Amino acid sequence: MLLKVPSVDWSEQIIYVIDDDESLSDFDDEPDFSEYMWMENEEEFDKNELQRLEEEEIMQECIEAMMEDELEEQLNEWEKAKTEEQNTLLSALPKSQCNVEKSVLNPMADEFVPRSHILDLPAAS
Repeated sequence: MLLKVPSVDWSEQIIYVIDDDESLSDFDDEPDFSEYMWMENEEEFDKNELQRLEEEEIMQECIEAMMEDELEEQLNEWEKAKTEEQNTLLSALPKSQCNVEKSVLNPMADEFVPRSHILDLPAAS
């Protein structure tokens, strides 16, 4: 569609070309507000959105707790394997090295302090 609009001095006219898709009849139609329809029930929308966010947070907390439990379980298994390995190594030692009953050491004796430490004390003047 062609529209002719006169210029200021009326000597020449300005021609506007309008596509048929954008005809003047489009301006008479009501605007499309379908994308804003969620605002009609804004409180319900907010409630649903908050509920979704809370559920996501709970799921995240559950996943973190599950990962902590798995890590703790792996650590417990590792400690158990380490203890079993140490027990196996101790049981492999000859019995004479582990026999405390025949020991001649006094468990009630004072702590051993080498003489060099005693002699290093500064002399009182």
